[in-house]
Amino acid sequence: MNNLTRIVILGGLVAIGGAYAGGVFNPWLPQEMQVGQSKASVTGEGEIALLPEDTKLEEKLQPVIGCLNNVAAPLRQGIAGYSEDYPHLLEKAGSTRGPWRFKLKVYEQNNSISRDCIKDLGAAISMAPADAELDGPAKSFADTLEALIPLMNDADMYYSRNENVDDNMTKGKVLDSQLVPLFETFLAAADQLNDTVALRNFQLRERRLVALEKAYGKDNFSWHMLNVSLASRIAMDKIIALSDKGDLNTASIEGVERDYQTAFDNADAFARAHSDVKTSAGNSPVWFSLSGDFNNFLVEMKEMRRALAKNPDKNEMDFMVSKLLKEYNHMIRNYNMIGATRS
Repeated sequence: MNNLTRIVILGGLVAIGGAYAGGVFNPWLPQEMQVGQSKASVTGEGEIALLPEDTKLEEKLQPVIGCLNNVAAPLRQGIAGYSEDYPHLLEKAGSTRGPWRFKLKVYEQNNSISRDCIKDLGAAISMAPADAELDGPAKSFADTLEALIPLMNDADMYYSRNENVDDNMTKGKVLDSQLVPLFETFLAAADQLNDTVALRNFQLRERRLVALEKAYGKDNFSWHMLNVSLASRIAMDKIIALSDKGDLNTASIEGVERDYQTAFDNADAFARAHSDVKTSAGNSPVWFSLSGDFNNFLVEMKEMRRALAKNPDKNEMDFMVSKLLKEYNHMIRNYNMIGATRS
């Protein structure tokens, strides 16, 4: 598999088109879904008995996940576009840049998203529990982002005015010499942070699933929703690992597909049997808004299995994995967005 990008944490698609200093495919991190206060066993709403240290770690992880998904992911795309475009700007006098920008969102003003991220990371680092594998790269991420902001603003202004045409890339070369080492440091910190957060987050969600089962059993929407989200991450990670080892084939993916489909089909059967249930807020359970996304991920996995039977070459296999990752990240993005606003 091409060493191009990183995954979204259950918590967007990061650039499939390349990253400045490399990396690996990186699924989105899931953020925790909000739950209501009802004790209705069918919805699975209400308080569950998480250990105090798990509750604290969940709170600590949330701003970090937000930075990885909302800052690292789009900035990685900008860096990838810049790294691809820069050699052409050097080679051809008078050339102008492609569509890449370092601005994270069209509506962003005064680097507000990045600055909020830096502030939130500072708060997260100071929160208990102390975690060197989390706090160290988080500080490097924040400090490097702070150093990058004025340089990226300068580069955006310079290239948007096509001033590189006027000075034959004189300033562009200076900016590049300053940007490149910071990009490398930033991406290294983001990769390390992503790996640590993904592991911590997955372990927490597994323990949350156990707590949900202890409180309400398995026959409730909250348990099935979380179980399917965990199953999707397990499936995505296994497929990426198989691809990296060169072991992705029809036989190896069948078990992955089967395990995910079992989790989905069980949830879908439960939902069909309780289609008239409402949450304490009077809404239909979130499952009904997201089940189509969960099913689309399964459909894409089945298409991959069928395509693998035709013995595709490595480039074709990489494309299939990136396509599945795109579906996964779309699913998790919706999971995070809808889950944060509805119980």
